[in-house]
Amino acid sequence: MTTAQHRSRTALFAAVAALLGAAACTSSVGSAPGAGALSYDGIRSTAEKLRQNRAAQGAQDICPFGLDLGKALTAAGIPGTATPDGGDGRAVDGDIGSGAPPQPWPSIVSHPPELPSVPARPPHASVSCAWQVDGGTRLKAELTATTQPGVVVNLILPSIQRAANAEVDQLQQISTDQPRPGQTKLLPGTGGAALARVALKGEGDLALLLYQDRDSAELDPALTGEPLRKTTEALAAQLR
Repeated sequence: MTTAQHRSRTALFAAVAALLGAAACTSSVGSAPGAGALSYDGIRSTAEKLRQNRAAQGAQDICPFGLDLGKALTAAGIPGTATPDGGDGRAVDGDIGSGAPPQPWPSIVSHPPELPSVPARPPHASVSCAWQVDGGTRLKAELTATTQPGVVVNLILPSIQRAANAEVDQLQQISTDQPRPGQTKLLPGTGGAALARVALKGEGDLALLLYQDRDSAELDPALTGEPLRKTTEALAAQLR
């Protein structure tokens, strides 16, 4: 594949993700208020502190909310030692978004007539943690919460596409066949990404994405497929 073809393919996937993500404001899945351990406000507060820490050139190795990959691997029956990995500058990071008003569609997108513009995006917050397993495979968890019920999976479709290396039809499948709160699913694609929907305390929506974060095309087979799904499920169960 040429560089131009790769850029065109990347742009197409980004456009498809934007189109599917628009469903975040027009539909919801599993939208009833939950009684989970974490609230949107609590996640946003932690994400904001982590972002401020980044701006101050600080660093943190301990993943918040009780997330411990080593214990999750053990619970999933997978041998290995997990250590925080700040290889990209930080092992733990956070970000927040205040939402966005409706936007014009990218020129590459052929949008449905009932959606004349990209719908508004709700406020959201995310916390990411990275580990190395046995000094090799890098696993990254991204916890994302939003104020609007039932929309978080569509909201993070661009991240899902990158994590799972998903094709266009697979993005559509992920959007329409989402895990419900309490469920964890292996994502279609390479087998190196899994997604858990988690009950949130009060209004909003919460998802945990776990994937092999790699520079090469090679995946660690011990941490793909069902073992990765089980690890994600065990990790989500730790949230507090």
